[in-house]
Amino acid sequence: MKAQKFALIFAAALTPAQLQAGPAGTVPGVAMIQGAQDDITLIKQVMGSFDAAIKAKDVAALRALFYEGKIVWRATGHPQSRAEIGRLESRTVPIVEDIGAHQLIANPALTAFRLEEVLGEPTIRTDGQLATVTFSYRFLAQGQIQNWGEESWQMAKAADGWKIVHLMFSYHLEQLNPYTGDNK
Repeated sequence: MKAQKFALIFAAALTPAQLQAGPAGTVPGVAMIQGAQDDITLIKQVMGSFDAAIKAKDVAALRALFYEGKIVWRATGHPQSRAEIGRLESRTVPIVEDIGAHQLIANPALTAFRLEEVLGEPTIRTDGQLATVTFSYRFLAQGQIQNWGEESWQMAKAADGWKIVHLMFSYHLEQLNPYTGDNK
């Protein structure tokens, strides 16, 4: 029933000409846009708040950046990095797992450590309701890179502003694959 309802809503928004078949893999009459400058500015403000929350080790502020306060944060390590973590922790590290900085900043054992995530220049695509944000990052403890990689956020515009729905990052352990600025 839900699929039929969505199909009716989608079809009702298209003109008869747009409903004609287009090239394989495309939706006739629908164009991708980069997004309004105001939305891009607001999304960059969320990125700034994200950075500030990690530096302040403020889990509540971080949680407020996620849709309905639900943190969905997943990681995928490069094979060498997963193998090294598996060796150190005596476990098999899955290709994708639910881990993130929110767990580190809440760890009382790390209270004295200065943590920071340096975010690279983002690529933001939005249609004014949905946004995809991608950027490189470096995660530092005490000013030293611990891991680095790429990060991707799926965001939705809620009544109270842009919210992260899902965050996923890849990681290289610095000790195995040092960051040079050129490697990705």
